[in-house]
Amino acid sequence: MNVVVIGSGVMGPGIAQVFLMGGHRVIMTDIKVEALAEGTKEIRNSLNLMVAKGIIDQDVTALMSNFQTMTSLEEAVKDADLVVEAIPEVISLKQQIYGSLDQFCPKDTVIVSNTSALPLPEIFPNFRPGNFFVAHFMNPPQIIPLVEIVKNDKTNPEKVAWLRAELEKCGKKPIVVNQFVKGFLTNRMQTAMAREGLSLYEKGIISLEDLDIANTACIGFKSAWQGTLETMDYIGLDTCAFAYNVIFPDLCNETTVPSIVTEKVKEGKLGLKTGEGFFKYSEEDAMARQEGLLEQLKLYNTYLNK
Repeated sequence: MNVVVIGSGVMGPGIAQVFLMGGHRVIMTDIKVEALAEGTKEIRNSLNLMVAKGIIDQDVTALMSNFQTMTSLEEAVKDADLVVEAIPEVISLKQQIYGSLDQFCPKDTVIVSNTSALPLPEIFPNFRPGNFFVAHFMNPPQIIPLVEIVKNDKTNPEKVAWLRAELEKCGKKPIVVNQFVKGFLTNRMQTAMAREGLSLYEKGIISLEDLDIANTACIGFKSAWQGTLETMDYIGLDTCAFAYNVIFPDLCNETTVPSIVTEKVKEGKLGLKTGEGFFKYSEEDAMARQEGLLEQLKLYNTYLNK
């Protein structure tokens, strides 16, 4: 399969790596030569790290032989079976790209966007109807198993089934969201949990440090191996019904961004990328996070294959 990834920013290289590991021919395209060079370096380093950790046993040189970079979108997509758009969330930029794709792609090419929020098939209803939908990869895409496929009434179900099967062959765990909702599935669930946690913090009930400990030492600890509904089954649905009857009326239902978040943004404390958000970060923290996620992936793969 010929796969083209548009954009060599935060997500593009990782998405390209997913399909390389799946045995496909991949072209990554960007208007900046420097971005393509940096993205290529990221892919090679990530593949080498996965080999070193025993997550994959593929030959990195052989994998990279199926990889190309191009600045010409027309040349990149002329034989594409699948195009993954991973450019910034700017409507005017996407409109420009889609106009070019409509002109240059074969008529049967499946085109998906990695958008995390925008209802693009609704914004561009006349762009390749049926063959254009959303495939939302999680960051870092080469590690996190989940991909959200978001379809609508115009989407060709055969194309969705095809992409889901291809992603599974690449080692991913795709799910299908049957219609557009803001934030899709995972972002909605994460946002709901963050809203409640930050509300408790602002009320003085919990510290920021202990809020995160509760996630990693309990919620996240279990969630790696069992989903929300399976957890409810283990607890007992009668117990859940009783507890929810008590807790639901007391949950936060604010519709504005918590003040602690807006204040941090005003101060320029945006998280890892600025060195400080709720907590402070060093350059080593990003690598430590990736190392931890890779170890988690090894355990996850072992669990699934047992």
